[in-house]
Amino acid sequence: MSGQILAELRDGILHVSIERPEKRNALDEAMFSALADKLTDANEAANVAVVLIRGTADCFCAGHDRQLFGHLWPQPDNGVVARCMRAFLQLDKPLVAAVCGAAHGFGATLLLSADYVVCGENAVFAFPFATLGIVPEAAATTLLARRVGDLRARDWLLSGRTVQPQEALQGGLVTHVVANRFVFQEAERYAADLAQKPAGTLSRIRRLLRDGAARTPEAALAAELAALNELIPLLAASRPT
Repeated sequence: MSGQILAELRDGILHVSIERPEKRNALDEAMFSALADKLTDANEAANVAVVLIRGTADCFCAGHDRQLFGHLWPQPDNGVVARCMRAFLQLDKPLVAAVCGAAHGFGATLLLSADYVVCGENAVFAFPFATLGIVPEAAATTLLARRVGDLRARDWLLSGRTVQPQEALQGGLVTHVVANRFVFQEAERYAADLAQKPAGTLSRIRRLLRDGAARTPEAALAAELAALNELIPLLAASRPT
């Protein structure tokens, strides 16, 4: 049975829900395609300031539906899985993630594209790729080390072991751990705060952060100055004299 990717826009926040509870919200082909479409559309929509992604109250996302590996792979460059992963990487709008229960495989690696991750005390993270005999995806071999440090990334990716919320918090994979019943509330609170800020500024900061790791400090400064040269005159012009 195929699941659903539900999306609802409220007050500038696009609420995206992964819903396939009978399969622990594992993604099938249609769900990968729908998720890619939702993110791509959000990137282009002027009325979307922030994207908030969540699963259900018992599970965030168990990653790929492994029973479909033989159908989905090899994955062409424009395949639904590749398109979905690129949509996360190319998203300019802030991404807030609310994690309850398991975040495994792609359910964990997609969090590396998020700006704020709140999880419940029942959350469990895992990067089980080596155990399955495959390599990580969604740019995790770059992004995980950038986020949690090189040695910790090596441990999590090579061992494939489960990571509990406090270790994820200490390592920097998640931003905040709260009681399970408050996860969605906290994610919505943070997303609402971001939605009140200038959307173009948030997108610029996100792009600067995303591209900054590949730049020298001098190149990062040049990119920041170029953005400031564009934004500050607009800000000054909008103020009453």
